[in-house]
Amino acid sequence: MKIGDIVTRRFAGEEAQFCIIGFYTDQSSGERVAIVAMLDPCSVREVAVQELAPVAFKDLIALTANSSYVH
Repeated sequence: MKIGDIVTRRFAGEEAQFCIIGFYTDQSSGERVAIVAMLDPCSVREVAVQELAPVAFKDLIALTANSSYVH
């Protein structure tokens, strides 16, 4: 798997789709962990490319620092 891949996971008894946005290695277990963003069909939008701005990967990871997914 790589960044940008769309994956599924059973979540709360249902299957949900996620986009992989990064990886890290858990320091205590050595396990490789994916950082994912949930894909919600209700929030999918079309946007002109010129309206988009890049985000540095380090800034993206900082956004997930308070998430329950990152340990």
